Amino acid sequence: MSRIVPLLFALLLSAAATAQSSDADRLRGYAEADGVTFVFDAARYGLDPAFVTVTGPFRGWTTDMEDPAWALTEADGVWTLAVDPDAVGLGPATPFKFRADGRWLDPAPGAENVAGGNLIYRFGEVPIRVVAELRSEDAVWVRVEGGERPLAVDAYTLERWDGRTIPLHGVVPNEAETATLRSAWQLDTQQVHYLTAQVDGQPVRARVRFDGLWRDMMPIWPADKPAMGPVVEFHPGTAEGSAAAYRPDSWSTTLRLFAPRADSVVVHLYDAATGPETARHRLRGGRDGWWLTLQEDLRGTWYDYSVYGPDGPGSAFTNQTGETVTDPYALVSDDSWGRARIWRDDFEPPAPVAGGRPPMEAVVAYEVHLQDFTDALPLADGVGPLEGVIAPGLTNERGEAIGFDHLVGLGVNTVHLMPVQEFLHYPDAEWQAAFADDPLMIEQGIADENYQWGYRTTHAFAIESRFRSEGDEPGRERERLRDLVDAFHREGIAVVVDVVFNHTGENMEGDERYFTFNGIDKWYAYRLDDDGNHIGAFGNEVKSENRPYMQRWLLDQLRHLVDTFGIDGFRIDLAGQTDEQTLRWLQAELGDDVLIYGEPWIASNDPDYEANPSWDWYKQDSPITFFQDDARNAFKGTPLDDPTPAPASRGFSGGDPAMRDAALQGVANAYAEEATPNGGINYLDIHDNWALADRFAACQAGDCRWDGRQGVRDAEMRIAATLLLTSLGPVVLHGGTEFAKSKGLAPLAEEWGGELRLDAMPLAPIYLKGRGDTYNLRAANAYDWSQVGADTPVDRAAMLDWWRGLLALRASEHGDVFRVGTEVPEGWVQVYDHPDPHVLMYTIGERVHVRINSGDEAVEFGPTDLPGDRWKDIASASVEGVWMSPTEGLASPGLIEGSRVGTLRAKGVMILVRD
Repeated sequence: MSRIVPLLFALLLSAAATAQSSDADRLRGYAEADGVTFVFDAARYGLDPAFVTVTGPFRGWTTDMEDPAWALTEADGVWTLAVDPDAVGLGPATPFKFRADGRWLDPAPGAENVAGGNLIYRFGEVPIRVVAELRSEDAVWVRVEGGERPLAVDAYTLERWDGRTIPLHGVVPNEAETATLRSAWQLDTQQVHYLTAQVDGQPVRARVRFDGLWRDMMPIWPADKPAMGPVVEFHPGTAEGSAAAYRPDSWSTTLRLFAPRADSVVVHLYDAATGPETARHRLRGGRDGWWLTLQEDLRGTWYDYSVYGPDGPGSAFTNQTGETVTDPYALVSDDSWGRARIWRDDFEPPAPVAGGRPPMEAVVAYEVHLQDFTDALPLADGVGPLEGVIAPGLTNERGEAIGFDHLVGLGVNTVHLMPVQEFLHYPDAEWQAAFADDPLMIEQGIADENYQWGYRTTHAFAIESRFRSEGDEPGRERERLRDLVDAFHREGIAVVVDVVFNHTGENMEGDERYFTFNGIDKWYAYRLDDDGNHIGAFGNEVKSENRPYMQRWLLDQLRHLVDTFGIDGFRIDLAGQTDEQTLRWLQAELGDDVLIYGEPWIASNDPDYEANPSWDWYKQDSPITFFQDDARNAFKGTPLDDPTPAPASRGFSGGDPAMRDAALQGVANAYAEEATPNGGINYLDIHDNWALADRFAACQAGDCRWDGRQGVRDAEMRIAATLLLTSLGPVVLHGGTEFAKSKGLAPLAEEWGGELRLDAMPLAPIYLKGRGDTYNLRAANAYDWSQVGADTPVDRAAMLDWWRGLLALRASEHGDVFRVGTEVPEGWVQVYDHPDPHVLMYTIGERVHVRINSGDEAVEFGPTDLPGDRWKDIASASVEGVWMSPTEGLASPGLIEGSRVGTLRAKGVMILVRD
């Protein structure tokens, strides 16, 4: 009975809230009456979800869909959840977001309480808050927001974290909201302090931040090499002269570490990755940096650090944890856990890109995960992904080119590598003990190893050790990456790598580990709450603002990848969590020719970051080229787990006439937040979405539903490909989409109740998310190279030919019309009216004309006023098949003189180019 009554009360409250919620409440996402009720109107989002939750900083932006305390309940299509705002920490100006069936949802169209892609509770209100900073050994700066700043010294109480009260002897006002407090005692600026201020009659407590000291603290760093980390140098001797002046050749090794709150640092040296310590040394220096130079060549030596510092919240130094840490600038890490290795590269950089790096407007990128790409290639035993991805001359049983030759022959000019910096895997021994005999894990290809996409970087200067080839010593992977870049460059293909700035691999699956920054100083490296705990949707958030060293760490890793390995650009994961000014600085430091694009989402869990318009950014003030999800949604639908209902869930390509104008906007990249088409990079699918083949699966019910391995709606996929590759500005393809690669081996998320949690491994719980997020499902992601050239149950040969042809068109002289990186000239995209809303006709730059019918019936079109007289039909296809692919059409000499009338079959595409 005790469980039934609260549940009944909650259901009654939810039903009442649903009945009382107004249209305005449903649009803004909440209602206020006897507390706060989150309100999700499924109709406004065009959805019919099975699960809906709400998340925000009050939940640490968690992605957990299973917590019943945050599950909304449904009545007549409206989902609600009543909460006590004080109990859950929901205050004015708090961002929140709904998640339906495991996917993030942007605010509904028309909502006005929106910032940074989130809904905002009590938008525009300023909550009462105190911000305090240490400024010196006797001064604390304070700002009061949302209330009256007190000027009486007895209105403030300063305490150290252990409760020791620090007497204050004065307060001096600065600006209207700020003041400086003078301490009667000398403050220990390495310790955590708290300030309580009486604001409008109520006590408001705040941590005294280190920002006032650290904001301007510039570590001593050289301009010509990374700021920190190991440096092995050769010093030539003096070969001639008197015996007294003679100096033999010599080597030195300098070790450098930045730990601003440490009181001592010790380096431990080892002959091997495991085994006893061979030497230890105390580093010199202090808060500007710790260093030690040894007159030895320590290449190949293994090392780690003990870092000692003060007690208190947020402290995780060696004296608190008993753990050593590795160097965040280490060049070699062997599987993240344990020691790093001192290294010096002796190879030359790769050749530059043949023909030069493409400008952003010309980028046609191909996203690929090295392990996925090479898993099923017919490589010699022991060949690792870095070596295998560039192995030439490989074919499948049909004689079709696969691997490197397939990619080079596709027609892209940029290969986009998913993360290659050392990232977290759980150790094989623990993993296999837990899962070696598990049938599900065997089926998914993850019984023997913790497969990962790599979005959990542990050592940003090291290259992923599991990508090396068998028999390579730790460190050889670095030369392997150089060779990879060199091979692509010689084919005229630039190389972009995926970097993960927003978080590190130290706090995955809810556990805290001490690889690097956690044990060096969490307060400096990460955004924390006032009690020194990590915040953020992915375990932690790297703090780029007010941290010059962290900014330099970001720059150094990018510059290192460019200078050492010849990398041409970067895709920044969840770039919205790196502040705008740092991103602008990175581009300026690297140069305009280095390509940078990334995701403009998600929100930080730090309210100061979110409230600062100089840091927080979204599409309208993006400092980098961003993923244009609006074009994606228009072309092929939103990336929700279940593509039902069709055709609305599959965009204009899937037959939704309501998306015609949006699809045209995507083709023209004509968005208010894009001053030029370079503002956004267009795409259809990407690693962490549904594969296009599954979204357009022929089977939509029963056991085979949404499984592209069983067949696809290839005509609709051709339409989507056409929209993408005839759009202006840069584009990116998800590797394998060109031959209808499917993730159908992974179950639908709903089959696992949204998410499957496995607790068999003692190191951490493991989460499996299903077909829409296969980040740790190896078999579902692997390229099945036997499918290249296959014609059943999917005509993959025809699909590949269509993509190749469109890419050839984009690379041709006709494709100049798509490579627009400046403001688009008026009339550049000419649109032709047609009464059927399934029909879209447009001409780009008076040279390429496209006709698309996404409907299920053939349509007629009358005279079309195309510029000039000589146009060539290079592509014709429909639901009935392909009459002419762009590949053969571009090679054909035939012309059609002034043809303007005809029939466009169901699901039809026609492309013409002007002679």
